[in-house]
Formats: sequence, C-alpha cells, structure tokens
Amino acid sequence: MVKDTPAQSQAKPKIRRRSTKRHKDSPLNEQDWVDAALQILMNENVRGIKIEALCQKLGVTKGSFYWHFETRGDLLGAMLGHWRKKMTLNVIRSISISGVDPRERLRSLFALPRRKNSPAFAQIEAAIRDWGRRVEIPRKAVQEVDEIRFDYIAKLFRDMGFEEEEARKRAYVAYCLIMGDSILHTSIQAMPEDEFFEKAIQMATQAEMRGHAQLNAISTQTDPSA
Repeated sequence: MVKDTPAQSQAKPKIRRRSTKRHKDSPLNEQDWVDAALQILMNENVRGIKIEALCQKLGVTKGSFYWHFETRGDLLGAMLGHWRKKMTLNVIRSISISGVDPRERLRSLFALPRRKNSPAFAQIEAAIRDWGRRVEIPRKAVQEVDEIRFDYIAKLFRDMGFEEEEARKRAYVAYCLIMGDSILHTSIQAMPEDEFFEKAIQMATQAEMRGHAQLNAISTQTDPSA
C-alpha cells in the first residue's frame, strides 16, 4: 500500500467555481445587463457603455458578460430590442385588449405620458433618440418604432370611420400631441390632465367633423331645393 506523501496529504481539494452572482446575490440574466447598459446610456451616452464598466457596475467578471452576449454590439442590439418591445409592442398589446372603442384606446394613448412610471421611460426614449441622431443602427430602430406607433394610431382613426388619407393625417397630429405632452407636461401646467385628454381627443377627432357640419348647414340654407 502506497502512502500519501506530505505534499499530497496537504493538497487542497479542487473547488468548483460558483455561477456568476451580482451584488444582490442572485444570478444575472440578460435583462440585468440591458438595464445596466440603459442606465449608463441615460446618465452618460453610448460611449460609456463598456464591458469593463458594466462588469464593475454589476460586480461580476467578463465571463458573465460573454455568457449572455458575444460582443458589445449584441448588447446594444438587445437594448434596442428591449426598448421596442417594452415601450411600443407591449403598450399596443395592452391598449388593444383594454377595450374595443377606438376613441377610448386613443384616450389611453394620450394618457401614457402622465403615468407614474412614464418619466423613467421618457428618459430612455430621449437617450435612444439622441443616440440615433449620430448612429445608423439606432436611427433605423427609432424610425421603425415611430412607424409602428404611427400605423397603430392610424388604424384607430380608420376604426372610427375616417378614410385612409385622413386617418394618417390625424394619426400624425395625435402622435405629435402624445410626444409633445411627454416633454412639456412637467414644465407647463396649462390644465388638469383629464381636461387635456378630452381636448386632445376633441382636436384629433371632431374639429373637421364640426367644419363639415357647418358647411352642410350653410349649403342647406342656400340651396333652394333643400
């Protein structure tokens, strides 16, 4: 029987590496990296999104990053995909199942900038749009999101009975109202939010209808055969 040498008897057993943990002692997932990167994008700019800085922020090694992403570019793409899904596709899905009345769904869209969590979402939106002014990939992502939102709003107007061309015009005005309100409502207190929603709906859906009604009334009064 061969006895262990002193060196062998003192050798420590091999320790298996634990899975990557973050500061909160819970496993990281892809969304953690996306959220951390978006935070840097808002506080600094896209140039601040570096693998080393993210690892330091999350308290992990680069191995954890490369477990989820092959490159930094993959992370940037995931950020844009997350923004598109959470702030456009999920919103459209939620509003679509909330009711069948297109006017009420439009009202829900006008209410979005006034929700409690909207300021945080607005910061992300502003940061990504600023990024898109300088870089082609986020610029295309912004254009795609704008088109998705615009097409959905145009559909609401078609559902109200407007023809395609008129629906698109009104959708553009409505989208401008939503985006403008997201920027201005915290600095200009012009009216209570319920009154704003009603006036926005009125501007978007009734102005031309009233104009047609007045023209029809005038035509009726001046037409001898009427």
